[in-house]
Amino acid sequence: MTTATMMGLDSDLDALSVADRVALAERVLASLTDTDLQGLGSRELLETLDGLERVERRLDAVTMRALVAAETDGMWATSGARSFPAWYAARTGRYIGTARSRTRTARRLRDHLRATAEALEAGTITTGHAEAMARHAVKSDATRARLTDERHGESFLLEHAGILDAGRFNTLVRRWATAADPDMAERAWREESGREEVTLAPTLDGYHLQGWLSTESGQVLAEALEARTGVPAAGDDRTPAQRRADALVGLARLGLDSGVLKPGARVRPHLAVHVPYETLTRLVQASKPTSDATGDGGDAGGTVITAALDPAVMVGVEPATLPDGSPLAPGQLARLACSSGLHRVIFGPDGEVLDSGREERLFTAGQTRAIVARDRHCQYPGCHAPPGEGEIHHCLWWYEHGGGTSTANGVLVCWHHHDQIHQHHLTIRRDHGTWVFTRPDGSRVAPLRLV
Repeated sequence: MTTATMMGLDSDLDALSVADRVALAERVLASLTDTDLQGLGSRELLETLDGLERVERRLDAVTMRALVAAETDGMWATSGARSFPAWYAARTGRYIGTARSRTRTARRLRDHLRATAEALEAGTITTGHAEAMARHAVKSDATRARLTDERHGESFLLEHAGILDAGRFNTLVRRWATAADPDMAERAWREESGREEVTLAPTLDGYHLQGWLSTESGQVLAEALEARTGVPAAGDDRTPAQRRADALVGLARLGLDSGVLKPGARVRPHLAVHVPYETLTRLVQASKPTSDATGDGGDAGGTVITAALDPAVMVGVEPATLPDGSPLAPGQLARLACSSGLHRVIFGPDGEVLDSGREERLFTAGQTRAIVARDRHCQYPGCHAPPGEGEIHHCLWWYEHGGGTSTANGVLVCWHHHDQIHQHHLTIRRDHGTWVFTRPDGSRVAPLRLV
């Protein structure tokens, strides 16, 4: 489009009302939705992306000005809405939190950050940069006063906004605000600590976790999760979110197993599972290995520890449950039984306790120490998690013969791979000093390689 044509178009646009210009812009954008963007050349596609980014920035700037104008107009109050953000959220279908944030940003751009608003209108900064300024640079009288400083004020920050991405710029503005008003930073720190919360609520099929942490606490948790997850291996197909979930549960298990939580308690705080006797005996039957996979317990003979289950054996039997009544899948129960202590309680017909036996473990403390001394770390191919993060995996079939009668019937694995063994019904064979892991189809599990 030539310069003369652009000038003529600008003149025509000036003659239109604001509402008509917005409608025209909407029509232009609507025409782009039918455009085959995949057919664009590389250069034109990049120019299109850059242009759309500028359009979005300018549109956000105009939207901010429209918001404060609509709030000042007051017509929204006739709708009966409790507040302008509530009215805005209801009218647009946005989250109420988003509506509050955009309204707050719009007010602060109008009242205290005129140069920032102009930069957003010109498309030289993103909405993220503007929101960082509105969130941190006008929190107190001291920070607002420093915005007028010729050397280190708003112009100084906007200069860096043109260099840094929104994330790094947000950090810069926070540092700038802390230097401008340390007392404000102290108050914010105390307020943040008081707002920390975590909610762990049971749902129909699990638990829903949500919450909010201060920057310091969040980074402590993030550091712990990163240290716990480590470097993903080539064969690890979990998403980052799934790996963080495993890491969080792993940290909880470390705390429970260490004994430092409630050290004076008679029973360490652990997960309790209620298992009817018939359910346990059926589980043992469902875990019975095939005749060609029993092994003889000798190293050369090929000790076999299988996690395979026959679900047909468990049909009709009352499922084991967690304390809140949540049922456990047979494989899940077998997984928990591997490292559990068994405590027998016999009830009468009216629910009275007739007998309560002492806790017994499938492996004695001495046998467990022997297995740890032999295996040293998780034996899953390629994993070297230390004993403190692991458990002894065994075949439940041995329970029928008095539990872990031999260290040959147990293998040290970490919590994550212990789950994998039971979930994928892996079989483990001791072959001349080496544990070999195989899948139900007979294929061998290869060592994981670091990316």
